[in-house]
Amino acid sequence: MEEDLKKLDELFDSIIEEILHPEKAGTFVNPFIEEKVRSIAGLAESLCLVTIKVAPDNMSASCTVTTQSENHKPFGADEIMRAASSAGVFCGIDEAAVNEMAEKQTVNTPVTIARGTLPVPGTDGRLKMKLSAGTEDKPVPVEKDTEICHVLQPTPGRDGMDVRGHVLTSKTGTVTDIELGEGLYRRGNRVYAEIEGNFLIRDGKYCVINEKIFDKNIDQSAGVVGFGGTIIINGNVSGRGVVRAGGSVIVHGTVSEAIIEAEKDIIIDGNSFESSISASGGSIKGREFKGCTIVAGGSITADALRDCTVKSVYSIDCMTGMGNIVGGEIYCAGNINCVLVGTREHSETRIVMGNHEEFSGEIEKLGKQIGRIEADVAKITAQVNEIHEREKEGTASLEDKSFLDAALRIRTQKAAEKAPITEKMKKLSDIVKIAEKATITAKTMMYGGTILNIGGFTQIINADRPHATAKSNGSAIVLI
Repeated sequence: MEEDLKKLDELFDSIIEEILHPEKAGTFVNPFIEEKVRSIAGLAESLCLVTIKVAPDNMSASCTVTTQSENHKPFGADEIMRAASSAGVFCGIDEAAVNEMAEKQTVNTPVTIARGTLPVPGTDGRLKMKLSAGTEDKPVPVEKDTEICHVLQPTPGRDGMDVRGHVLTSKTGTVTDIELGEGLYRRGNRVYAEIEGNFLIRDGKYCVINEKIFDKNIDQSAGVVGFGGTIIINGNVSGRGVVRAGGSVIVHGTVSEAIIEAEKDIIIDGNSFESSISASGGSIKGREFKGCTIVAGGSITADALRDCTVKSVYSIDCMTGMGNIVGGEIYCAGNINCVLVGTREHSETRIVMGNHEEFSGEIEKLGKQIGRIEADVAKITAQVNEIHEREKEGTASLEDKSFLDAALRIRTQKAAEKAPITEKMKKLSDIVKIAEKATITAKTMMYGGTILNIGGFTQIINADRPHATAKSNGSAIVLI
């Protein structure tokens, strides 16, 4: 085809030359012009014109071979490929379509000869649930370490490319994670039940609740009501009733002359009278407590504390309801916030706060334990290093190798022993920091008869409205 086009160009050039300079042909009308024109016309009819059209989005290209004669000169696949290259089409060439077009000599009909590749987005992460979560009314029981779900990670996408070779960037899938509620733990991309209990959705979170519900009042006749998880009592606890839980205790009633003990939190909707209430590892929340012994490893929140013996590690908050702290003995390492303290009759109320000697002493003991563990680890590490050196020199004995295995196991055990002690030290240190800045705040009144011991400094409040601020070890009395 290129030779034909070259020949055609030469004929056009000669005709133009003769028309412009007829004197060179020896006559005004060249008798050979008509013959040359006929040759040009015949050659033009036999030629094929290859046209490449690219779509506006560059995602496809079509080829049309145009000719005016059924007896056109045949064209080949290489001519189509050269035309595509000239048009800037390099990628996604459909060689089968090109070859078929050349074999069948398809003319005057557009044929798609190239297609781009669309980008493929990555898949989003998702939760592959092994169990369907229950509801509060219909929970799903599970055993400890039961697999709950598999968190599938997102996958990257696959980039695309248009027919001109431009890369079309794909989109990576989004991460889908699970917000764990209580009773669940994660290992890698899999979630398991931490405890035996009921698998359900609570407050929008998946959780395993280890709880036992009592739809009745509890008294001495029920014996000791015990459970390893959470105990929920839809009634009262009275008449020397005893409730002990490895988790939390929730009482939707009153507590009177009873014993309630929990490893975690205790929540009492009603008032409490003449009872022993202890949450060793959690907080206590209730309304009015009268004549009770209350011990909380966390904080205590109440409407009133009347004639109670109270110990709270973190704080006491009596800012709702009457907000009274009246009579009894109150011990708190941290802050105390209340509406008023004492009565107009100047009833004796003893409050000790900010005293952290007990915690500081425990920290010192734990520090010595850690020191001994670290000394043992250092000794074992030195012995291990010596054996490693002998191994490099090729002088290590079988006894050395046997000792090495045992030493590494012991070192790992020592590290495991150190971790909980370090965690406990941190917790106690945080308590000491709170105690060093402990403040008692009385919103309305601190009556006479109130004995305050703040960080070892004792002050007896003997006026209905003292206007002085007593400070000791950075702690203070604040009347607002």
